[in-house]
Formats: sequence, C-alpha cells, structure tokens
Amino acid sequence: MTNPESPSKKPEVDLTNCDREPIHLAGAVQPHGALLAFELAGLSLKHVSQNADQWFKTIPEIGTTVSKLFDEASCKLLQMVATGLRNVVRPIKLRPRVGNSIGLFSAAAHVYQGTLIVELERSAADGDLTANLGELSLPLQLTRANQRLQQSNDLKQLYQVIAEEMRDISGFDRVMLYRFADDNHGEVIGESVVEGKGSFLGLHYPATDIPEQARRLYVLNTVRSIGDVNAEAVPILPGCHADAKRPLDLSLSCFRAVSPVHLEYLQNMGVQASMSISIVIDNRLWGLIACHHYTAKPLRLEERAACEIMGLVIGNYLSAREQSEVNHERSRRRRNFHNVLDLITQNTGVWRSLDAIWSELRQIVDSNGLAVVSERTVQLLGSTPRTGTVQAIVRNLESTQGEGTGIWDTHCLADSIPGYPLEQESSVCGCLAVPLSAPEVKWLLFFRDEFVSEVTWAGNPDKSAVPSEDGFRLSPRKSFEQWKTTVHRQSKRWTLVDREMAEELRSGLVELLSLRAAELVRLNEELASINADLDSFAYAASHDLREPLRGIKQTAFLLRRELGVELNEATEGRLATLSKLASRMDELIQGLLRLSRAGQGNLEYERVDLKEVVDEALEMVVGRPTPSGIEVVIDGDAILWADYLCIRELFTNLIANGIKYNQNNLKHLRIGVWQDRGSGHENHAVLYVRDNGIGIAADNLKEVFQVFRRLHLPEEYGGGSGAGLTICQKIVTRHGGKIWIESEPGLGSTIFFTLEQVG
Repeated sequence: MTNPESPSKKPEVDLTNCDREPIHLAGAVQPHGALLAFELAGLSLKHVSQNADQWFKTIPEIGTTVSKLFDEASCKLLQMVATGLRNVVRPIKLRPRVGNSIGLFSAAAHVYQGTLIVELERSAADGDLTANLGELSLPLQLTRANQRLQQSNDLKQLYQVIAEEMRDISGFDRVMLYRFADDNHGEVIGESVVEGKGSFLGLHYPATDIPEQARRLYVLNTVRSIGDVNAEAVPILPGCHADAKRPLDLSLSCFRAVSPVHLEYLQNMGVQASMSISIVIDNRLWGLIACHHYTAKPLRLEERAACEIMGLVIGNYLSAREQSEVNHERSRRRRNFHNVLDLITQNTGVWRSLDAIWSELRQIVDSNGLAVVSERTVQLLGSTPRTGTVQAIVRNLESTQGEGTGIWDTHCLADSIPGYPLEQESSVCGCLAVPLSAPEVKWLLFFRDEFVSEVTWAGNPDKSAVPSEDGFRLSPRKSFEQWKTTVHRQSKRWTLVDREMAEELRSGLVELLSLRAAELVRLNEELASINADLDSFAYAASHDLREPLRGIKQTAFLLRRELGVELNEATEGRLATLSKLASRMDELIQGLLRLSRAGQGNLEYERVDLKEVVDEALEMVVGRPTPSGIEVVIDGDAILWADYLCIRELFTNLIANGIKYNQNNLKHLRIGVWQDRGSGHENHAVLYVRDNGIGIAADNLKEVFQVFRRLHLPEEYGGGSGAGLTICQKIVTRHGGKIWIESEPGLGSTIFFTLEQVG
C-alpha cells in the first residue's frame, strides 16, 4: 500500500496518552502466576493477587508474615533477598508450611521501592505445562548458539543467526530482532518464522508502538512474557495500600498484567502469546528480541531465565561485534587524519589551496562537500550550499550555540536552520559543523547530499484516533499491511564515528593552529627586532655616507672652477659624470634614510582628516597655489585613525608618483574612499589614489614595491630612488593595512590601501 492523500482535516488527538499510560501500576497479574508483596520491616503481607488460593488453600490475609506461609529454609532465603544479601533470584524453590499449600512452588523474588515482591507458579513437577525449551539442555543450546554467532561473517548474517537460534531455543512461531533508531522508531533486522506466515523482515514500526515508559521498563526488566492475550487478568488486593495510596509498582514483575492498549495491538496482529527480551548495550535499549506465537504459550520461570541469559549473551556479542567494526572504521579514518596533520604541518599555505587535503578530509568525516570559513573568506569544495547560505548557517550557529560550542550536526538542514533556502539548495541536506575559532579557520562545515529513501512500515505509521470522553486518543493500529513512504530532503544520518572523528579533527587542528600561531608570534617578534636593527643600521649608514658624498661633489665642483678653461672636453665629461653619479647616489641615500624613518619610532595615533592631510601633502609636492596642468579631486569626507606624519608621507609619495609618471597635459588625480562594502575589508576604510598616468604592466605590479626597483632608466621621468612605493607599503603595513595596485598601461593606475576609519 502506498501513502494515499491525507484527509483534509484530522481530529485533534492526544499524542501522549500512550506515553502517559501507567503500565507499571497495572494492579493485576497474568493468571498463570500469583503475587505476594511484603513490607520489608517484619515481612508482613501487604498485597496479594486474587488467585493466590490456587497456590495456598485460601487467600492469605493482609498482615500475614512470611514465617506463617513458608518453611524455615524458604523464609531464610526470602530474608536474604529482603536484606540485599542476595540479588534478584529466579527461579527459586519455595516450600510452604505443612498443610498450607497444595504443592511445591517455583518463584521469583525481588525488592523494589521498599517492598519484597514474591511471584509464584507451580513447579514443573506439579504443573501440567509442557517444556518449551528444545530437546537440548540449556548449556548445550548456549554452546551451539555461541558457535553460530562466532561463525557469522558480517552483522547482517549475525542478526539472522540470532533470530534463528532464539526461535530454536524458545519454540515461538516467529522471532524477530528489532533495533531502535535514534528517533526511537524500530526496524526488524533479523527474522525466523514458521512456514505459512508472512515475513516482517525490513518493516519499520513507529516509536508510538513502543511508548517511552515501555522502553524504560524494558531496560529495568529485560524479559517480558505474555502467555495468553485472551486470558483475564487477576486483580491484586488491595488495589491501593493504605500507606502508599497508590497501586503496587510492578516494574520488575514477571507476571505483570498487560496494558489493554498492547493487548489490542497484539490481537490486531493475530498474536496470542508473546515474549520480548531486551538487548541493553551501555545502559541503552539497543533493541529487542521480539517473539510471537499464534496460540497460548505461558512460559515457566526456568524458561524465562534461560531466555534472559541468552539476551545477555547476545547483547554482549552484538556490542563486541559492532564495537569491532566501529574500531576498524575509526582506525581507517585516523590514518587519513594523520595525513591531514602532516600536510598542514609541511605546507603553511594549505588553507589557501585545499585541494591537497580535501580527499583526506572527506574520508575523516564521511561527506560530499566542505566549507572552510575564516574571518573574511569562505572556501567551498565538493557539493556545498552557496557562500551566502554557508555564512547564514554559521551566523545561526554562533547566535544559537554561543561561545565554546561543540560539534553540531543535522541530517535535515531545512528543519534545523530557520530560513534555509531549500529550493535553491535542495541537493544538500545534511551538515556537521566543527568550530575551530582560530584566526586562520573559524569553522569547518561538512555537508552531505540528499539521500532519498523508501521506508516500508508495518501499516500506516500514523495511529488512528478514537473518541474518548475528553477528546480523541490514539488507538492501536488495526492494519499491518505494508505502507511505503518516500523520505526526501534528508541526508544519511551522521554516525557516532563521524562525530568522534570530527572531534578528534577539531582537537588536532586547534592544537596545531595554536602552535603555529605561537610560532608566528615568535617569528614576528624576531623579525620586528631584526627590522628595527636594520632600520637603525640604514639610518646610521645613510647619515654617515652623506658626509663623504658631499665631499666628492664639492671636490668635483672645485676642480671645475679652478681649472676653468683649461679643461678639455674629455675631462669636462668625466667631471660631469662624477657629479651626476654623486647626485644619483645622494638620491638613493635619501631614499634609504626615508625608508628607515618610516620603520622607526612609535606610531602616534590620532584623528586624521582626509582632506586636510591630502591638501598638505599636495602643497609639499607642488607648492601653492597648485600649478596649472595639475588637478587633484578629493571624493567625500573621511576621518582616519592613524599617525598623521606617516599618512602625510604616504600621500606625498603617491601624489608625486601620479604627477611624475604622467605625460598628459592635464595631470588628473582622484583621491577618496571606496564605497564597496562587500570587499572583505569591512573593519577598515579602503582608500584609493587614481591617476591618468602611463600605467604599469601586469607583470610589474608586484615589482614596484621592491626597494630601489625602478621600471625606467634613471634619467627618465625625472629620476628618483625607487623607494617611494616601498615606503608607502611599509607605512600601510605598520598601520595594520594592505596596499595593492590595479593598472593598465596607457590608462593610468589606481593604488588601493586600507586604514582604520573612525565612525
């Protein structure tokens, strides 16, 4: 059956009535056993089932002590259970006092919430119940089952062997291995069934079929048996004890009566008897071994004990096998993890070119795509949402998870991220986010594509609603015909190994990036010290070199004046060359001196008005008034936070270059603040100086920042030291900014740089 169109309006239903049903306070037992409940102090009777006269000649009176019901040895045994000297024991043999009973008892005894609860059934020697265990003894059956479990090649085969062995041991018509998913719905993953009955293998059952309080009881009481769904439950007397004012808690009872809702559920399936054996792994209900029989089948306590042992064996074996597979997968992924750390250690620029490690990263966390998010950039690899969507996901996580958030994951982004553009990003449905909070990388976001799956349910998973006095309540399903649904807009769920490896990756990268950051700080401090020494040396050297240089120039001048007309043409040329070279050397030394000054001293930060500093720099370059043929336009207002003298030096160099390297009659410069806020420099103002000069070829854009690097002959464009743009770069860098050039030969250049802006 496929999912038909839903009716236009469904009745309002109480979706929690199953979860609220107090099934542990049933107030009755199944008829094939009797129950006695004693106060721990004095072991006097406070509850008794109404069918106790089938075990005793009459129903024992409330207040009767244990010693009046059982012989001395039995009383000592029950006393040991009551005082905690012995754990829950079943089955045990209890002998009644002479003349007090019609036979020997098999019993189970336990203490729960201050009450000793003793449950009785007729001993196998006196009863007429046939043995339900197979022909082999329990030890032999356990040995055979263990051998078959060990021979299983994989988990799928193991699940099937569990069902087959439990059917052989229990004698039930159908045995299913039932596993709970993360959302508590269940799936039949192994099955053994008699001929003539349809298979339930692969069917899914909604979480409401086994409500929350039933799942809690399955952890406390690991074997649950229903001998006959048509048998009438036997009340416990009195219904409420005078002190407790509530029914007896039967959470650990063997013979607790069955919820009417569950009885109806089994009857709708055509099942007359059932047994459930809990599989508990790490204190969590992993699943059930669910047994169905199509005729009545009450189990003796000995049989329940055998099934309980099998449940423990199977649970331990499942845990070991699954853990083995998890360990194998974890080891495989750790090899990829160490490869990534090695690559990052060897290549400091790996985050700028992720192709080298993407193949390894996707193996560490099984994924289809990756986004690497830093303060200013988002790098995308593989199948991912668009950049804007990734940024929206990060903003949502940072606002909802707060500082120090851990690994976060979802298999349905549309449900987890408000406003997720599902129509545009329909192919990407799952996300696992790893916070790094490092300067280089803030987040790693792993993505998974949509995984379209078809789920076959045992009937409509939406329970039917039936009228009740206070509205509508959920009712057990009456149809178990296959009901198929197709699941869209979800990825495969992230596994425990995915999350564990993501956490290992986070820890490893945070440590590595922290070490790298510390090393970078150390190197920067060392470099700053070296640069300071170099600046001091350059300043001293340039200052000292100018003195002999002035002597050379003065000597050449005196020679020319003294010799006068006696100079021949060759000597005159040599003296002219000497003067020219001395002047060129003086320019270089002055450039070196200016460069050293740009790197020395502390920056004196203050508010710097853009128009004011540009006007002063222009006056220093061309004087005042501005000569004709030169036009400088300042666009807009801006207040910068910077060292005034350094910024004036910066604009002086840039304006001088814009005028010098310009062959137009009207030399036009435009200075302002770039208004494009999507540039990735939102914390700083992006300023520009644009000219209509000769421009720079693309191949030379990086060379112009090299000290003393000129692109033209010394005599062209008025000469110069070639240190101007190097000085500009040093000033901007000291202010924490960046500088770059966009240019095209013949069309002029635009120099961009970033500085902190006030307001």
